[in-house]
Amino acid sequence: MLRSYHLTHLTDTGKAEKILREMDGLEGVRSGRISEDLKELDVEAEENSFSLIMDRTVNICRRVADGCEITFMFR
Repeated sequence: MLRSYHLTHLTDTGKAEKILREMDGLEGVRSGRISEDLKELDVEAEENSFSLIMDRTVNICRRVADGCEITFMFR
């Protein structure tokens, strides 16, 4: 399952890469991608693991990118 999220307060590509590396280590994550403008996060993961994966991803983003926030994008 693929879901997209809006990112705010992410301004550094190095931090974006670190977030993706840490997400890759989470169980159930198939792939993660941050857009070139650093405003969108796409996560592909097992459907039954999404809640736990996103809880951890929110914490990773806040820790790595000093307050980066994630909100679900409705399409």
